[in-house]
Amino acid sequence: MAVEVVQFLVRKYVDSLAEEEAAAELPFRAHFYDVKAELEKAAISSTNADELRQCLYELNDLLAECRMLASRTNTRPGCFSPSEAWRSNRVKKRVIAVKRRVLRCVESDSSGNAAALEEEDSAAAGFSRWTSSWLEEGTVHGFDQQLAELESMAFGAECGAGGLAGVGIVGMGGVGKTALAQLVFNSPRARRRFFPRIWVCLSRTACAGADVRKEVLQSMLMALGLEEEVILSMDGGNNLGEMVFAVHEQLKGKRYLVVFDDVWNVDGWYADVVGRRNASPTGDEWGERLAFGLPKERGGVVVVTSRLEQAAETMVGKSSLHRVQPLVDGESCWAIFMDAFSKERRPADLTTVNNMKDEIIDTCGGLPSAAKALGDIFARSLSSPASTSSQELSKNR
Repeated sequence: MAVEVVQFLVRKYVDSLAEEEAAAELPFRAHFYDVKAELEKAAISSTNADELRQCLYELNDLLAECRMLASRTNTRPGCFSPSEAWRSNRVKKRVIAVKRRVLRCVESDSSGNAAALEEEDSAAAGFSRWTSSWLEEGTVHGFDQQLAELESMAFGAECGAGGLAGVGIVGMGGVGKTALAQLVFNSPRARRRFFPRIWVCLSRTACAGADVRKEVLQSMLMALGLEEEVILSMDGGNNLGEMVFAVHEQLKGKRYLVVFDDVWNVDGWYADVVGRRNASPTGDEWGERLAFGLPKERGGVVVVTSRLEQAAETMVGKSSLHRVQPLVDGESCWAIFMDAFSKERRPADLTTVNNMKDEIIDTCGGLPSAAKALGDIFARSLSSPASTSSQELSKNR
């Protein structure tokens, strides 16, 4: 099934690029078409399917973001506002990073791409998978109990004066860690209690030779509303301490919520971010730990999600971990599947889908991401001439 999912995503990516032919100039077009060429001749197998699937999810998201960049209000070539320049640079880094992963995954380095990949490595030190705090309403099912437990851990432990509460959400890929973090981040309790609320994506930040600590701090400073020019002025030389100090000054005296989503490899710089120690660093010492940028006098919450339990434990401590398990309620997976299936709003063979319900639920294995991917696949492959209304779709959920 994993190979079929990747094949579907490749077709979706190729079709999306074809739609761009008559559209406005697509930013970073050459990189997208390089990837397309490699994917069309790649041998997809169980060995590379998982990695390619993650790359293709990101590529399709990046295409959508590049469409937005292409349709910006200011259409004069090469003319960007500071915020547009910042965003364009970040998107380019992500495009190059995913391209590099795809080429390595399909073993194309040996065909002359190795030098080009090495040349692009420094420009691609950014994030190669992207998440945000935005959560599409009505698409999350089966997490009520786990959300209640997480809110109890986060908001119950948060004492309001002195110290941060930490929560580590851990579990296998596709089990719903990011969705749970989004639910916590956007919950009414979080909105009422915390300001600011900051979302930082650390996905795949373990790029070879890359120091992404500046990327993390830049994301935080952007979310805190610091002027782009100021942030970019720190992006040079050994300014890590200056950036950590800037984050500290922006958060000082505030009760805040920070989510570090999809953490992979971490070192001592990320350790014990919720520690109660009242450290008073000076000079270059500010850059030694992320924790120095997180003041604790007013309290707050730090949420970490990771597939790697040790990474989350390093940041928030073993006693603060919440282990997410696959959904045991098959109906929740079915609801997620039907959300994705009906989203295409195409005529579909509902009888065939309903007859396969048990098989679909078994194939999902309790993973929300698998249910969504299957829904997308079935929506594209089981089209029929007969019209199907949204009311008919909702009855079958």
